Amino acid sequence: MTGGMKRGLAGRLRTALPAAMALLLACALAGSPAALAQYGGGGGKDKSKSEQKTRRTGAISEKVYRKLAEAQELSEKDDFAGAKRVLDEINQEKLSPYEKAQLYNFYGFIYYSQERYKDSIRMYEKVLAQPEIPPGLYNQTLYTLAQLYFTIEKWQKAVDLINEWFKTAENPGPEPYILLASGYYSLNKYQQMIQPIEKAMAIARERNTPIKEQWWLLLRVAYYELNNLKKVRDILEILVVNWPKKEYWTQLAAMYGELGQERKQVAAYATAYDQGLLTRSNELVQMAQLFLQAEVPYKAAKVLETGFEQGLVEKKAENYRVLSQAWMLAAEDRKAIPALKQAARLSDDGDLDARLAQSYLNLSDYDNCIKSARDALRKGGLRRKDNAQIVLGMCLFEKDRYEEAKRAFRQAAQDKRSRKTATQWITFIEREQARLRQLEESLRQVRRSAAAPAAEAAPEG
Repeated sequence: MTGGMKRGLAGRLRTALPAAMALLLACALAGSPAALAQYGGGGGKDKSKSEQKTRRTGAISEKVYRKLAEAQELSEKDDFAGAKRVLDEINQEKLSPYEKAQLYNFYGFIYYSQERYKDSIRMYEKVLAQPEIPPGLYNQTLYTLAQLYFTIEKWQKAVDLINEWFKTAENPGPEPYILLASGYYSLNKYQQMIQPIEKAMAIARERNTPIKEQWWLLLRVAYYELNNLKKVRDILEILVVNWPKKEYWTQLAAMYGELGQERKQVAAYATAYDQGLLTRSNELVQMAQLFLQAEVPYKAAKVLETGFEQGLVEKKAENYRVLSQAWMLAAEDRKAIPALKQAARLSDDGDLDARLAQSYLNLSDYDNCIKSARDALRKGGLRRKDNAQIVLGMCLFEKDRYEEAKRAFRQAAQDKRSRKTATQWITFIEREQARLRQLEESLRQVRRSAAAPAAEAAPEG
């Protein structure tokens, strides 16, 4: 059982036990000697000794009644030590079974109030040991014992007592079934949890009372542990409608993902985002990644961009990388540049610089392309060093820096994955260089040819 569930049970005990004690005393200590007389108590002068000796099981003598009433008054003031002292003054040897049951019941309550749970259990078990105690007292004590065994984490004993209590309980409400399910949960008996929870829900519907959020959560745990993800999804769909919390939306999105319902997964997470429930960096990055998977990169980029502006998304290389990827997939290369620059600046390896170089190449910004590609190669740690050399060579070529470009392509050709492309570029550059040399030679010849007639026509000195 989780800490929260234990605290909930303890809270119910703290409320239920005093109420039960007050009820029992209300029956046993009916207010006045005259009232007690009708149960054989009171010790009125007109009663004979023989009548007093033939008291019925449910009777309490006036002397015992006064002590119990005194203890009750002290307990209502939270003076449990004082109440116990009063009870200790009662001579147990002369008590009837019913009086003993009431006394032990009171001791049980006091010990519980002092958080002496094992002593409390011992007293309540003494109550059950008394012969011919009223069914109401028996059932109430049985249920109280079950709750106490929950408190000390004796799960199997608690479950056994609850099941015993159900045999004689009349029209029980939903809470005992939830208590039973909690016991099965603590025993890792997930299949057994389902029936009592569903019974509790059925009773609540019959009585037109609300089904509590915690009941659904308990049922969700049972189905999750049984790997029934469809049932978990169905329960989460109920939870988001009635208690639209962030955790339920994100869990529902996760269930849709597990079940291969990607469109619903994105929709669930986006609903949480639209409601302003996603405020953590990892949640917003997850939202962006889901939009990317759904092929809506523009929305992914806007989620991250807004998150950065609001200071919600952590400013680290990985998150800037996702933003740049989103802008590039949205065909917004120019918007991808600032994110890539930030990511590259924060990164220890050169992969992001290499990606930045590629973006500059796409935008025909060759000077920045060359710088970024060389930064990538200098940092190292590249997954594809050959690709960075190819990009560098292309940008150098566009700046007419042919020999540097060929050196870059020769480096790229050392990797067999880029050898063909690099070799083609080297061949192309060499042909271009040959063409330019031929063009230059042709221009020189034209210039020489044009200069010769001019020299012949010039007058002699």
